[in-house]
Amino acid sequence: MPRNQSTAAQRARAAQRETGAKYTAALRQATTADTSPTVFSLRELLAECTASPEWTGGHPEVDAEWAPRMFNSALLGGPVPYNAVLLLTGGLAAMGLSAEMVMESRHGFHTAVVACGGRRFEVVLSQDDRVTELCLAPGCDRYPVAEVLIPYCEHRHLAERSETELAKMAWAWGNDRRQEFESTPAAVHPGDKGNALIAAAVTQGAFSKVAAELVDGCYGDPDLIDEIHLDDVEATAVRHAIDNEYLRLRERARSAAAHIRKLAGGLCICGAPLRLAPEANVPARYCSTQCASSAANSPVIR
Repeated sequence: MPRNQSTAAQRARAAQRETGAKYTAALRQATTADTSPTVFSLRELLAECTASPEWTGGHPEVDAEWAPRMFNSALLGGPVPYNAVLLLTGGLAAMGLSAEMVMESRHGFHTAVVACGGRRFEVVLSQDDRVTELCLAPGCDRYPVAEVLIPYCEHRHLAERSETELAKMAWAWGNDRRQEFESTPAAVHPGDKGNALIAAAVTQGAFSKVAAELVDGCYGDPDLIDEIHLDDVEATAVRHAIDNEYLRLRERARSAAAHIRKLAGGLCICGAPLRLAPEANVPARYCSTQCASSAANSPVIR
């Protein structure tokens, strides 16, 4: 079992995948069978942090001169650094002080994992200023591809998302990149994080949809280029950039498919050769649409 993953977290993940429920609600329900879950508001955590006296015990992981200033948190199951909690609440302040939080797990004096508003954070308990966003999949201790915009880890959980989820993330990531390159619209590119979305799309047989959303996010609707860019030279440059990006994404998709097929020994689960191009929109592990449909009852296509 991965670090920080509990049976309750596993059940919450399954419920989230099968019903679409919010993770915090799913975890609270899943935890009921084991023990009372630690559920609290952002306001309660901030109040506890600012009002609690300093914890005077000896930190078992670091020497006294390096130990962070801590308070004994009833909400987070033991001593935690003041600064880490302030960083956490600051990062979540936009959700409002009534935002519901759930402590997913605590690993001694190493880390505590909390979930709030569709995000998960690891609080390092041996340092003042280490609060790291984690992959949104419950129990996962990897980092997300791009935090809020692509909140799943590249090596496993991003590839488990549905076509609809991947398309939404692709457009959001592309739109964020377009704003970053607002002064040079023809120079925008989705980068490595966009490549990760394409690799996940190939796994799910969703290349065409995800690539289109990624390009639209980066450059805008291709049918509206003349309205978006009134300067003819700039409009031409953007069209050229769109064409080049589609070519690059196709090559990236073919590379991702080749990698998946190599891991699969070049054969589909039915024994047929794996030959379809990603543009066929069939998951790379399958030889045909019909073969992929036979696995439709599986919640995750690997």
